Amino acid sequence: MNLKKMAAVALTVVVAAVCLSGCGNSVSTKVETVNKSDHPVALTLDANMTALHMTTIVPKISGKLISAPLTKGQDVKSGEVVVQIDTSPYQSSVSQAEAELVAASSATTTYKTVTVPASGGGGGGDNSGQRAQLNAYYKDGYFSRAEFNQLMSKNAPAAQQETQTIQVPQTAPVDHEKIAQLQQAVQSAREMLSNGTIYSPIDGKVTSVSDNPSVAVAGNVLATIQQMTPLVATFAVPEMYVSALQAAKQSGTLQVSVIAPSGESETGELTYLATEKDSSTGSYTAKITFNNTKNLFVPGEFYHVRISTPQEVSQITVPKTAIRTKDSGDFVYIVNDSGLADARSVLTGDEEEGRIVVLDGLQEGDKVVIDPPENLEIGMKVKS
Repeated sequence: MNLKKMAAVALTVVVAAVCLSGCGNSVSTKVETVNKSDHPVALTLDANMTALHMTTIVPKISGKLISAPLTKGQDVKSGEVVVQIDTSPYQSSVSQAEAELVAASSATTTYKTVTVPASGGGGGGDNSGQRAQLNAYYKDGYFSRAEFNQLMSKNAPAAQQETQTIQVPQTAPVDHEKIAQLQQAVQSAREMLSNGTIYSPIDGKVTSVSDNPSVAVAGNVLATIQQMTPLVATFAVPEMYVSALQAAKQSGTLQVSVIAPSGESETGELTYLATEKDSSTGSYTAKITFNNTKNLFVPGEFYHVRISTPQEVSQITVPKTAIRTKDSGDFVYIVNDSGLADARSVLTGDEEEGRIVVLDGLQEGDKVVIDPPENLEIGMKVKS
């Protein structure tokens, strides 16, 4: 409503500038003094359509898309893959991190060659010297208990040698702090990789896409998806109707519908009516929620909403013939206190018995030209 009023004001300024040449001339026409009278509420207003639920697709990683780019108007389902980013660089990072973790986690084992005396020192069956040497090596931690027992049980064949060599395993200590860091690196790399696939969280329609929908940029919106039902129609209610609508909603007599350009409509419910006036428009914001079951409406577009109730409100009406329309909106000719013609932008409502409800733009006592002649210009003297 505010835009319409602004446009109409602009129209008035332009018309005034062009028509001032009419000053000094006069015209005879019929004039009516504006009064209020009680009428049932019946409003048809412009409303902006939005989705009750919407989501934005914001990639967490950058890269070229290997899936088909999203397009405006495309229908998507909840859980459907809507974006697949080329994750080759991120897969390489995962593989490298996993390899480093495996290498660090594996116990590094080396073997040390140890020479021990043969049993008996080169003859006989006395191997006490060898046993003593093995016992010393075991105490020094060169080999495990099992290896020690095995060596101690060696008998004659080994004892025939003057000396013998054994391989003693040596295990390097594990760096647990480094392991923890590498595990975190693997987890981070895997998370980055998983971000290459994006699913739609809702059923809906793609209503906008980025300028380059084939490339994902981390942190930037790639597309917007909005649910097609339910929808919300937001509009402005003139102040004089607020109390009547509140009462009608409480009594259950309020009828609400949203009208498509084809003339088809969907019924809805008044789910919000502001309690404070918008200082910039002088009206009250209201919202209708409805199911778009016939798929007649698209978020982001403007449609008409119809609100009615038998409850009567004191309203200004003028004859239908008084309303004139330009591209920028409706207006009427009025007669000012000096008796000269002027133009006044108006916001019009419904028609009833040849009279139009004026929602905004006129006050009681204004004098309206009810059937302006074609030669009427702003600044002319009006005789009635």
